[in-house]
Amino acid sequence: MIRKSLLGLLTLLLLLVAVLIVNTLRYVSKQVPIAVIETPTASPDAISRFQAAIKIQTISYGDHTRVDSGQFFALHNHLAAAYPNAAKQLTKEVIAGLSLLFRWEGKNPELKPVILMAHQDVVPIEEATRARWSVDPFGGELKNDSIWGRGTVDDKINLVSIMEAVESLIAKGFQPERTIYLAFGHDEEVGGTGAKGIAALLQSRGIVAEMVLDEGGIITSDKIPGMTKPVALIGTSEKGYLSIDLVAEKNGGHSSQPETETSIDILAKAIQKIRQSPFEANFSESTQGFLNHLGPEMPFVTRIFFANQWLFKSVIIAQYEKSPGGNALMRTTAVPTIINAGIKDNVIPTAARATVNFRLLPGDESTEVIERVKMLVDDPRVRLETRQEFISEASEVTAESSFGYKKVDETIHKVSANTVTAPFLMIGGTDSRHFGQVSSSIIKFSPMEDPIGFHGINERISVSSYALAIHF
Repeated sequence: MIRKSLLGLLTLLLLLVAVLIVNTLRYVSKQVPIAVIETPTASPDAISRFQAAIKIQTISYGDHTRVDSGQFFALHNHLAAAYPNAAKQLTKEVIAGLSLLFRWEGKNPELKPVILMAHQDVVPIEEATRARWSVDPFGGELKNDSIWGRGTVDDKINLVSIMEAVESLIAKGFQPERTIYLAFGHDEEVGGTGAKGIAALLQSRGIVAEMVLDEGGIITSDKIPGMTKPVALIGTSEKGYLSIDLVAEKNGGHSSQPETETSIDILAKAIQKIRQSPFEANFSESTQGFLNHLGPEMPFVTRIFFANQWLFKSVIIAQYEKSPGGNALMRTTAVPTIINAGIKDNVIPTAARATVNFRLLPGDESTEVIERVKMLVDDPRVRLETRQEFISEASEVTAESSFGYKKVDETIHKVSANTVTAPFLMIGGTDSRHFGQVSSSIIKFSPMEDPIGFHGINERISVSSYALAIHF
């Protein structure tokens, strides 16, 4: 009997191994073989124009009264002067005071237009970190074959490279087959009312775009575990956005005679409950596409796991959750970002408030997240206040069969040798989230290679990446 049982187990094991191997062998590459067109180097003049754009301090602040509109007008003037062919050939509209919409007339009015997006604004420099910058944050310095400064990565490289490409093509007598819109919002970093206005205007005119291309995934050589080739991450959807304030109130008093629990203690416990109960991990449609495109390019042993997700899904999730970026691909995240309490070191505060920011995985609706937070906190002394000024559900998914995905995929292979492409879930937010009614084909991709200092210290982009962006 024991011998028969062991023989049966061995048979099942051999059958399982056979299934795993067959599935792996059938797990073929999704990459498109396309000849590469060599990227021209960026001219000194093109670099100089980019540097000039970085020097203009188009900073977005949470406090709108601090925004210097003069800096945005200076950028508008720079674009007009630096790109005279575009200024003459393209029609321009100013939306919401500072956002720009250009229209480049196509030859064939029967074709749906394309919208190329970027944003003008940049995040501020944290004053506490200014001394840690190696260069002037707004100096646009050229150093070590890179262009340095706030906004080089996010997002002036896209804005300037679009203008460089348009200017060059017009100079060569080129006119696109389909009309092209250039949509440059002015406040993406604080919610994107400018881009929202542009989208509403286009929608009111009945414009339906064949594709929208905005900032998003990059080409990376070191951020994808198991990959030895560069990977271009083509954003086909983005996570939603929600912030909830937790407010705890309890009688304060003198710090010399504290009660066993204060408003800060109550608040801290509420935050801890949320942080210690992560949302369930899952593969969104974009992440599933990401795995299916990269899996066939992995070494054979790793490929077995990706080709047999029915068995190894939990193993893949466990691997990706080890890094903050990988974890964010798999679940709705929650993190406290602001805490306020107290006015003096010897006064126990009556009220304590914390803001918790959530990035919503497709499928997790904001209303469901709010209810989950209420359940987790489970304390009547903690009041939940949803920040209404900016709530965004996760975007719809752009199909891999769409014009937009295919066009971007093809172009990446043309400009970047030996690069693997894959769909990607954007874990941050972009202006393109407002364009869902304008196009069903929205792609989030920035044609640059491993930028440094995104929203941080010593932000910079290599000159070769800038040349690649223009070429793309």
